[in-house]
Amino acid sequence: MVHALLESWRVLGVDGSLLDMRPVHSNPAIEVLGGDGRFVAGHAVDNAGGADDRAANYAVEELVRRGLFALQLQKRFKFASYWDSLEGLLGYAEEKWRETKQIPPDVLERARRRIEGIDGRYRICIRSTIHLAVYQKREAPGEWVAVHGGIQRQS
Repeated sequence: MVHALLESWRVLGVDGSLLDMRPVHSNPAIEVLGGDGRFVAGHAVDNAGGADDRAANYAVEELVRRGLFALQLQKRFKFASYWDSLEGLLGYAEEKWRETKQIPPDVLERARRRIEGIDGRYRICIRSTIHLAVYQKREAPGEWVAVHGGIQRQS
């Protein structure tokens, strides 16, 4: 990952910025919205356990440590995803989550029981936390030189 970010430094213009926006791995709540309000059926389980977050954080921090980028802004915010049915969420999860996240059977059962009790329309909601950071490109410190495919320390 550090190599890819080194390449981004190489191709960015003098005043270029690097945007780091990604979901923070967590166990988000599975919410059923409808009827008399919001019901939390339970939480999805994120099997990645934050390993991807740590790797991404390390890669960006390494470029800042090398003096190639300077942090300009860093925030976290909530992002809500909605489905019109539980089956829609399950189809999405099967296609996109693969082995990274799963919805435990007891959470699915609680969601189904709640949906059965709703007269009318309902929606399923998952609120994720998003990491957002903006880094400004800096001039390479003297010991770094741009080469095809990235940058490297001068010999």
